[in-house]
Amino acid sequence: MSAESLTRLCAVSDIADNGSAEFDIELGGVRRFLLAVRDGDEVFVYLDYCPHMGYPMGFVNMRFLGTYSKKIHCAVHGGHFMPRDGVCVGGPPSGDYLGRFETRVENGDVYVGEDLTWPGRDAVLAKRQALIDAYLAQQKAREHG
Repeated sequence: MSAESLTRLCAVSDIADNGSAEFDIELGGVRRFLLAVRDGDEVFVYLDYCPHMGYPMGFVNMRFLGTYSKKIHCAVHGGHFMPRDGVCVGGPPSGDYLGRFETRVENGDVYVGEDLTWPGRDAVLAKRQALIDAYLAQQKAREHG
């Protein structure tokens, strides 16, 4: 896919090397909150959504990368994700993946596609829906309590 069919996210230099940044952008008519991680000339872009409970990854302190581990850190429940592929290697939801966007770096700019991809996508979405359903059922039970 060429940069023409992708959306410009930022300049590579907008993200510190071995650092991360948060973005609020519209992709394909949908407002998305993204986190981008830079490693030299490579950038990896993920949906800012922990597959464990659905919270934004930087919800508590608005930081994503651990100071020493350089893993993506979910501030809510302590999950640790590898920056290159988004797999959770510690804490909940161990073995799950962050939703990842196709990303290209061209002429010093970062471009992202509209579609989310990740291993186990259907399982993560089913878990998310189950959490939403359980919450709604609890809310309904309280109302009729």
